[in-house]
Amino acid sequence: MGDFHVRQGTAASPPYELQITPASAGWTYCGLAVLRLAPGESAVVQTALAEVLVLPLSGGCEVTCGDETLGLQGRAGVFDAVCDFAYVPRDASATISSKAGGRFALPSAVCRRRLPFRYGPAETVPVELRGAGQASRQVNNFCTPDAFETDKLIACEVLTPS
Repeated sequence: MGDFHVRQGTAASPPYELQITPASAGWTYCGLAVLRLAPGESAVVQTALAEVLVLPLSGGCEVTCGDETLGLQGRAGVFDAVCDFAYVPRDASATISSKAGGRFALPSAVCRRRLPFRYGPAETVPVELRGAGQASRQVNNFCTPDAFETDKLIACEVLTPS
């Protein structure tokens, strides 16, 4: 079994403050990148064989893929609100731009089907409360099989209060 703990800064690869690929982790399908943009900055994401989500961790952004642009309202931080997101298909180039700056999670999974570029509204994200007391947690199921169609990608946020 591999080492699943990645120390802060050890998996940075500009413009990403974290970039874990299937190859770097010794996995077959999934990856995660965290992109930090200063106010007015943009970054281009090449999806290659993977489908990718753009999920604001803090701040909002615009995501452009082809001739379509989606505006993501974002949020102040992960504990402040459930968030909207964008789905970027495989074999695509997407530009992420942020007027005010922010941090954005980019979970990914190698896939076969190319689905359309599209928006995931915050109000449609199923939220579950699990456990009790110090073992309580909130699960934001923004990209689970029953919540949002993808080819292979499954992703959710688990927020723990303590």
